[in-house]
Amino acid sequence: METKKVLLIGYGSIGKRHSMNLMELKIKPYIVTKYPDNLNAVFLKDINEIKNEKFDYYIIASPTARHLDDLKKCLALPNKPKNILIEKPLESLYLKGKEIKNIAEEYSLNIFTAYNLRFLDAFNIISEFIKKQRNRIRIVEVTAGQDLKEWRPSNDYMQSYSAHRGQGGGVDLDLSHEIDYTLWLFGNDFKDKILYRNKISDLKIDSPDVFKLVLDYHRFIVDITLDYIRKPKERYIKIICENEEKLYYDFVTNTLELDGKATTLTDNTDQSYKKMLKAFLDIDEKNKSKLCSIEEGLNILKVLEM
Repeated sequence: METKKVLLIGYGSIGKRHSMNLMELKIKPYIVTKYPDNLNAVFLKDINEIKNEKFDYYIIASPTARHLDDLKKCLALPNKPKNILIEKPLESLYLKGKEIKNIAEEYSLNIFTAYNLRFLDAFNIISEFIKKQRNRIRIVEVTAGQDLKEWRPSNDYMQSYSAHRGQGGGVDLDLSHEIDYTLWLFGNDFKDKILYRNKISDLKIDSPDVFKLVLDYHRFIVDITLDYIRKPKERYIKIICENEEKLYYDFVTNTLELDGKATTLTDNTDQSYKKMLKAFLDIDEKNKSKLCSIEEGLNILKVLEM
């Protein structure tokens, strides 16, 4: 494998995951963070320390509300980026996401949004089921929820970016995977939407802890529920057809039920991150088309607008 130089901005939980996956691929990342550890990487406290280094790939994994600013910092480097993976969601606001898209067009950048769930094998089966049953699908239930205090047990949830709307927190942004794969599977051709978000729990946060979105696709609806509240953790998609056919996929147990039979799939969410990274780094060309484009990432933010 040819040597690839990767710059990673941000070293929170997702930044550390990307770092470990890069190391597994024999790539030693350059990491911009004020909190280095003992990982065998090149740590930089400020992006300006890079000077004349040239990187093949950039990964922006800072808090959501800083994505646009960190992209601008990359563009100020002597050797400007070309290939960029921005951690999901693209930004915290649609207008800021739109600015990222404008920058991508102005500088001819290849920007993708890091929605890794697309790379699960389950979606190959789900896609085939949708093609076969498209005219009979009537109800799609999409649910993802977990008590925020249990997300990152070693950290104080009140100090996480998830707890603060100004940093890009909120269950609608944190769990926007569900909105991404809904649009990826069913498209943007919905005729109407109903949207609700609020903070209703006793969690000490100022971001939304519950989110509800109903999309009307003419002859079927997609009902999306996201929350920071439920215990135990739940994450699933259920597709219900008028002819009694149905599909159920549980992301937590990696179990798929189809035609009355339950199957435990062999891949998992951890592997989906690695598959996404390989596609972005041009190691796995066959999965390149699964990467979330900047247009698709921006569409997600548009759907989240009231």
